[in-house]
Amino acid sequence: MNLPYDMGNAGDLLKHGVLAEFVRWQCESNGSFRFLDPFGGEPWSAPRAEVARRVRSLPEGCALRSAQSDVDHGRYYGSGLVVRRVAEACGHTGVRVLVSDRDPARRERLRECGLSMLTEDFPGCSASGCDGYAAFDEIVRGAKDGDLALIDPFREFLLKKAREVAPRMAKMAERASVLLFALNLNPNNWVGQRFDDLLADHMPGAWRMTCPPLRGTGLKGESKYHLEVILAARAFRDDARRRDVDTLWKRLREFSRHLAAALDLPEDALAPRKVRRSETAP
Repeated sequence: MNLPYDMGNAGDLLKHGVLAEFVRWQCESNGSFRFLDPFGGEPWSAPRAEVARRVRSLPEGCALRSAQSDVDHGRYYGSGLVVRRVAEACGHTGVRVLVSDRDPARRERLRECGLSMLTEDFPGCSASGCDGYAAFDEIVRGAKDGDLALIDPFREFLLKKAREVAPRMAKMAERASVLLFALNLNPNNWVGQRFDDLLADHMPGAWRMTCPPLRGTGLKGESKYHLEVILAARAFRDDARRRDVDTLWKRLREFSRHLAAALDLPEDALAPRKVRRSETAP
């Protein structure tokens, strides 16, 4: 594995922590569902010592701590395995984890870990791998109630893809749930401001968590970008599920405090906040 980042860096911990808490909440609330990841990446890697330290510092009741319990045995897991481990811990072995990746070697490693390929449920995703955004289009067309889709590209999203993908994310969230992980070089430049506008116009009510750049940690992938996690779900707009949604919000706030402590950040540095509707939006 020759990645330009260390798995388990601050962004991974934030993304996987939100994912783990959401999956646990989804299992408790609705039972089985499909997790759809067209940007599958590596299923696991050997964690750096700082990554293992951060995971160990999380409390026992934290969903991410449970999902990453093998850090002391040489494995930090990627998103697909995080979802599967959380679901199994909740007793929901029927949760389907469907992944893809453009790199054939990564696809094979994902398959070797027992993860299913997206083509099993979405034939439009080429068996030889397809562009993750094209796969996301297939997911939006074929999404079912309860599905959770992850958009986890690398660098290019905010600069090249955000304008066209944000409306599709909103469409996915009308039916099910979608989680975006994006690298934001500068929230105050035109790219960062456009991202804010896109969220406000297309996904008001979504939940947003941001980790600032961390320097001097020795981990690749956390010193240059503001690491953005956006979670949008139909359930957030369902008044009948208000108590359930409030439970998830409280869990994410608690997780954010524990992760902030592990990263030596102020207590509320990673706290979730709601995206507000643009004043110019209809």
